[in-house]
Amino acid sequence: MIANFFNQSKPINFLVLLLTGLLIFSVTIAIHVFTENRVYSLLGIAFNLSLFFLLLFFHNFLTTKNRLTRNNTYGLYIFILLFAIFPESLTNMDLMLSNFFLFFSYRRIYSLHSSLDTASKIFDSGLWIGVAFIFYNWSIVFLILAIAALVLFKRLKWNYYIMLLIGFITPLFLYYTYLVLYDKGQNFLSLFQFELSFNFSNYNNFNLLIPISVILVFSIWAIYPTFMKSRNAKQKYKASYKLLILHLVLALIISVIAPVKNGSEFLFYFFPFSIIFATYIQINQDNWFKEIVMFVFLGLALANYMIY
Repeated sequence: MIANFFNQSKPINFLVLLLTGLLIFSVTIAIHVFTENRVYSLLGIAFNLSLFFLLLFFHNFLTTKNRLTRNNTYGLYIFILLFAIFPESLTNMDLMLSNFFLFFSYRRIYSLHSSLDTASKIFDSGLWIGVAFIFYNWSIVFLILAIAALVLFKRLKWNYYIMLLIGFITPLFLYYTYLVLYDKGQNFLSLFQFELSFNFSNYNNFNLLIPISVILVFSIWAIYPTFMKSRNAKQKYKASYKLLILHLVLALIISVIAPVKNGSEFLFYFFPFSIIFATYIQINQDNWFKEIVMFVFLGLALANYMIY
């Protein structure tokens, strides 16, 4: 069954997931071309596909490197299917690029559990958040995640906070210099125009209402038992789990205030949710429950394309 198959991380698992991701990407692009008359260049499609696969690679690398889940592929399975559940996330280039650079930042933030190269890690995390900010300015919210990591992992030297700020400012300074060279300096101010919206009327559509409801219920359902289980873990893993919960909350805040609400705003939510729920699945001893949950995600993905 599905749960047993993904309860391991063998090459066959990754091959199946990559083919699933390719299928999801191809179907999403085809739907947008044939039903919404969107125009994509071959170069644009290739770039977007490469970006998508890189996100999958970074997801697996980050979770494995920092031991955020056990030796299984539940998290990657959920992460890939979320792109099918919220297909607009695959076609929003600014959000994809922002999340791509944020993954570099997450890699450094979650690795702060180790005391090696702390100064370099915190500078890099600020720098990559700064790059992500250029593509989607609400990415600045994840500076809170970096600061929380310093507190949770007890890296409390005052100069680390200065380095985080310097790291964040560095790409902004370079971007401003680039704009001035091409006489477009006024465009820099647009980065600080934070648009937001609390109009949730789009969520009345079943292709958004049902997935969002299920994902939020699953989030609430998974947090408490996995948190209680993590209390028996080593201190650094307790801190990592608290950081994941904060990550989930910050991603939800961005989704709530995002100016465009078509499902793509949940892209920031994919990573922390997939890890937290994968942790919940792996500690649950009921095999039937695991199978049902895995089929629910698959069913949501298939149903969404039928309703689309």
